Amino acid sequence: MESPTGLTSAIPPGSAAPAADLCPRCGEPAGAIPPVASATLGGRSVFRCSRCGTRSARSAAGLEMIFTCGSCGLPFAADRILPHTDHLCPDCREGIVPESLPDAHLSAATEGEIRAALATRWRFVTSPGVSEYLDRIARQVALRIEGAPRDVRVVLVDDRRLRTLALPSGTLLISLGAVEFLEDEAELAFLLGHEIAHAASEDAAVRMTRIGQQAAARGGSPTGREGWAGAALDLVRLGYGRKRERDADLRAVEALLALRYEPYSALRFLARLGAAIGRGDPSAAEIATAHPPAEDRIRRIEKSLYGRVRDDLVPRVNREVFRRAAGRGILSASVAPVSLAETWAEAPDESPAPRRGRGRRLALAALLVALLGLAGLAILFLAR
Repeated sequence: MESPTGLTSAIPPGSAAPAADLCPRCGEPAGAIPPVASATLGGRSVFRCSRCGTRSARSAAGLEMIFTCGSCGLPFAADRILPHTDHLCPDCREGIVPESLPDAHLSAATEGEIRAALATRWRFVTSPGVSEYLDRIARQVALRIEGAPRDVRVVLVDDRRLRTLALPSGTLLISLGAVEFLEDEAELAFLLGHEIAHAASEDAAVRMTRIGQQAAARGGSPTGREGWAGAALDLVRLGYGRKRERDADLRAVEALLALRYEPYSALRFLARLGAAIGRGDPSAAEIATAHPPAEDRIRRIEKSLYGRVRDDLVPRVNREVFRRAAGRGILSASVAPVSLAETWAEAPDESPAPRRGRGRRLALAALLVALLGLAGLAILFLAR
């Protein structure tokens, strides 16, 4: 994905194109982890190199590099490795996208569409004891992350893959597989803190605003509910870019320290994740493609913790508490279906209303944002 160097070409001049199963940057053979399909990128299968973190995709046009726009957060494809200063999608590069992102109304309307679409694709479940426990930990973590939504809540997804998604309103979608992968409460706090950090920094809101703008430009919907579901899955599968994912890690670790959790639990979690990716565990394919390599994440967290953990303190991990509250046996025996709409009862834009009304609000909000952008371009033109 994002290049750590200033290289502008994936292939040196005069060199043959890399083999289909080799990383175009470092030549590392493709690992055992399967690729993931991206709706935003036209169904391309995206690979991430486990060595250098470069993301690439094979299409009819050949090998392409996959980047994340540093401005609006949308993924985009390029035929070469771009320097950091060029990590802008075509719309942002042309100045079409206003700088005042996110747009709250468009983000809320888009979240409504995504929620409705996910309800047709994912099975949401709850358990009185487990859900109360997860919500309590999420609220404690959110209090330690500046800008976090005021009412975070956790909704479980009946899926054994490692899936996580933070919606701007504060709803955290966490798969049963992700909870089962954890070993203690400190690891849970890190996982939740990472997702809450995305919501707090408005990563999710900016991304959804752009999705809504593109949808409105096409007439109010990408391609119906399937299109919205694909856009949501891309948030899970492609993440928010290397820099935003690293920042979310560090903010989650700061929350662990503030709550006196064992910060090295985050490193243990990432080490196990790296091992699962290394052996080609398909349940880890999406989280592997969405985030930088686990080794890179571990190295940066270790650097942030250097000299900050006192030997005379005994941080908590709450392993036994976690197992009794949300262990595998508890999860498999006590879950029941739940409607995702029940978690958004307080959102004003999601009061009972026809779907056509939501689509109209979406289109109007996108039109307003587009007009503001055109006005800005006109001012720049006249200033010349």
